[in-house]
Amino acid sequence: MFKKILVPVDVDYPETAAAVYKKAATLAKISNAEVKLVGVMPGFSMPIVAAYITEELRQKTADNYIGALKAFKQKYCDASVYFEVRTGKNWEEIIKAADDWGADLIVVYHNRRRDINEAFSGSCSSRVAEHAKCSVLRLRQVMPG
Repeated sequence: MFKKILVPVDVDYPETAAAVYKKAATLAKISNAEVKLVGVMPGFSMPIVAAYITEELRQKTADNYIGALKAFKQKYCDASVYFEVRTGKNWEEIIKAADDWGADLIVVYHNRRRDINEAFSGSCSSRVAEHAKCSVLRLRQVMPG
């Protein structure tokens, strides 16, 4: 079935991300697949933004993001799960991470209500599904807990 399952994690919504991870972990167990988390930090590449962001602030932001992803992994995931952090446009980095790792499934959350951060709903999940070279499972109405 599947051998490598990539799960994007939005650290701002850990309960929803955990519910998505649990679904992916169930699929992984059935097919004896590996699971990898990917977190995508927004970039500071826009010139108007980049001009005001110090290297110290960039590093602090990265450290906080990595810390949040480590805490998520420790709280919700099996020990065998590992993660990577990327910077840039969320959907592009998710696809690059899947391609680089050789994922055969990406599990994303899709929420039409849009009361969750747009980073891992709506247009992101649609773009991932449209552009990914592997299968994409778009979960809806995932309940935390």
